[in-house]
Amino acid sequence: MKKFLLIFLSSLLFQQIIAQTIVKFGNGKNLKYKDLQGKTVVKNKEYIIAFTDSISSIGFVGTKKGKIICVDNAGKELFEVYKVDNGPDYVCDGMFRIVGKDSKIGFADTCGVIIIPPVFSYATPFSNGEAKVTFEGKYIQQGEYQSWKSHHWFFIKKP
Repeated sequence: MKKFLLIFLSSLLFQQIIAQTIVKFGNGKNLKYKDLQGKTVVKNKEYIIAFTDSISSIGFVGTKKGKIICVDNAGKELFEVYKVDNGPDYVCDGMFRIVGKDSKIGFADTCGVIIIPPVFSYATPFSNGEAKVTFEGKYIQQGEYQSWKSHHWFFIKKP
């Protein structure tokens, strides 16, 4: 009986793991994600690039309009991701930058949870538990390099 129960519980756990992972198929106009049973979970004509080959919790896709969107393993769009080097922002101290209304910057974790809502005009990535942020300033483009100029920077601590 114990052996049967162990096998039964193991198969339930395995089914849960399978249900949580989706895998990229195709590119460009045919980009979609399917679960491991072959059912299409994400199919959006606006997505033209996948930055994540398989998604067990969150992944990143690029749109025709040049935005990077965070999607979960059910295909739900969570938020726009800050773009760095033509790809999604790098994870630093367990978080990455996101973009909200009016191009404001905030932070989310690697599970897709918004930790700090997008309220800043600009924010640097977290480093050693702190991020440099500002509510004002302007974007500066110098050749291929960009920066943000502000006279009112301050640091926030990682929650």
